[in-house]
Amino acid sequence: MLAFPDKGFVFLSTPKTGSTAIEAAFAHRAAMLIRRPSSLKHMTARRFERVIAPILDEFGYPRESYELVCVIREPVDWVASWWRYLSRPAVAGQPQYTGDLTFDEFAGRVVGREIKIGNLGRFVRNAEGQEVVSTMFRYDHLDRAVAWMAERLRVDAPELEQTNVSPQRPMEISATTRARLEEHFAGQAALYERAL
Repeated sequence: MLAFPDKGFVFLSTPKTGSTAIEAAFAHRAAMLIRRPSSLKHMTARRFERVIAPILDEFGYPRESYELVCVIREPVDWVASWWRYLSRPAVAGQPQYTGDLTFDEFAGRVVGREIKIGNLGRFVRNAEGQEVVSTMFRYDHLDRAVAWMAERLRVDAPELEQTNVSPQRPMEISATTRARLEEHFAGQAALYERAL
């Protein structure tokens, strides 16, 4: 999470969307930065409004004075990124390890709710269920997010360094499982379609 309330925005770090690279590029300009623990780094809009917004308000930045911004990834690609990420050797031996699962198996378990990876729809909503992230950028157009942030900060757009890169694995999925996955994430796909 990167807060730039004096520039009118807060960047929420959506998991598996290049947020670590964005943080590395803009961290030195942020009024507030949270990197650890990951549950705070990747705080949802709901948690932000409950925990961080009151702090910013206390220091002269009421919630209506800035917008929330994040990056959204196409849901099937997002699930695949989680699958690759959880197959790293560092995760071997842990319950969430996916190195022994095909993507088709992993996707089926996500749809069956055996494996929980979060929900992009809930990520952008407050406690009342209202969508409060007003600007969303597509992961596959990360340059737009970088350019937008750089313009707001009145700096040149930095080159993003590749960080937190997951292992490459062949992503094979049956048409049936893909259809189930797309149906399961239909609401999140709609968010992605609206993103810049």
